Amino acid sequence: MAPDLEPFLPRVRALLPDTRGHGRSSRCERPEDYTYPRKAEDMRQWVDALDIPAAIWGGASMGAALSLWLAVHAPTLVRAVVSISGPPYTPPEADRQWWAAHRPLVEAGRFEDYLDANVRLRMGEEALTRLKARPERYAELIGSLRRHSVPSFLALLDETYSRPTWLEDCARIRCPVLVISGSEDHFPTVEMSRRVAETIPGARLHVVAGGPHFPNRTHRGEVQAAMATFFEDHRLLA
Repeated sequence: MAPDLEPFLPRVRALLPDTRGHGRSSRCERPEDYTYPRKAEDMRQWVDALDIPAAIWGGASMGAALSLWLAVHAPTLVRAVVSISGPPYTPPEADRQWWAAHRPLVEAGRFEDYLDANVRLRMGEEALTRLKARPERYAELIGSLRRHSVPSFLALLDETYSRPTWLEDCARIRCPVLVISGSEDHFPTVEMSRRVAETIPGARLHVVAGGPHFPNRTHRGEVQAAMATFFEDHRLLA
């Protein structure tokens, strides 16, 4: 996410935590340890330790949904949210079937094959080709996955594909929210993201034409422009 924030760095203090199970953070071996309530409690303790009373929260995919969760359940910590492809939904049946079909890859420790399949699902074959053309970046991603044991990676993914729907809870959000959706994303679809924006009072929706699940990577300039307008309209920058 760091490159997405580069235009704003002169005016913001950017902090980029790794949630549990990601990056350099601790791994767990039970699905219940990867739920949004557990991750949100980590974030509460983190900002408390840093003496940050409230912040703009944001992310893509899981990080975006976690930001929305915090806005619902810890509103005093959240000044605003930028949610890029953040789904407060249970995964669709097709995704759950996809995970059931690919779970044996993780069980066998074939993390590279799982990563390739997941990138194809979320971003498409061309995106995987571009990623593999950057061997250092590809190796970095594989290295991060290899910090998992097989049980911890299975727990992380089992939780991901069994999350419930909590869209109605988003009606309790009262801070400014920007929802960004890629028009080619299959989860959440544009219609799903539209329902999120309609559920949150005053939220705005920006749809990136041709954008996949991570439009901040493929259409970074457009996403940055949408964020800049949102920040300025709500006077969120110093």
